[in-house]
Amino acid sequence: MAANIGEQGYDRAEEVKQFNESKLGVKGLVDSGLSSTPLIFIHPLELQQLQPTTRLDAQPIPTIDLSDLHSDRHSAIVDQVSAVCCNFGFFQITNHGIPSVVMDRMITAVKSFHEQPTMVKAQFYRRGSGLGVSYFSNVDLYKAKAAS
Repeated sequence: MAANIGEQGYDRAEEVKQFNESKLGVKGLVDSGLSSTPLIFIHPLELQQLQPTTRLDAQPIPTIDLSDLHSDRHSAIVDQVSAVCCNFGFFQITNHGIPSVVMDRMITAVKSFHEQPTMVKAQFYRRGSGLGVSYFSNVDLYKAKAAS
């Protein structure tokens, strides 16, 4: 039985450390057959009460059209991207000029990477930024009240 967040004996720092050192990432947790959400992913009750309960499907995903990026609308598009990042967190871009065949190949490559054995992915798992490719979960894992 997993300990509740407020229960005696639950060591969040140790659970975060174990998650990070496992180099599994969230997909690795899912693939391992978890039957419940690890406590490090559950926001403390005081934070849950501050969060709006808006469902994602209540708002359409914002779409930003880049067709006029190299025009006098450049500044307005940059402002739109900034606002959407701050207020929504993610968005869809249209008219970016990247051929669909390139996008499809990129998505296939990302999926292929995540389907590799953990030992292969672990070679690229690191928290620090630097040169080359890195792979990790939860940018603010050691600072946030709950993993994302």
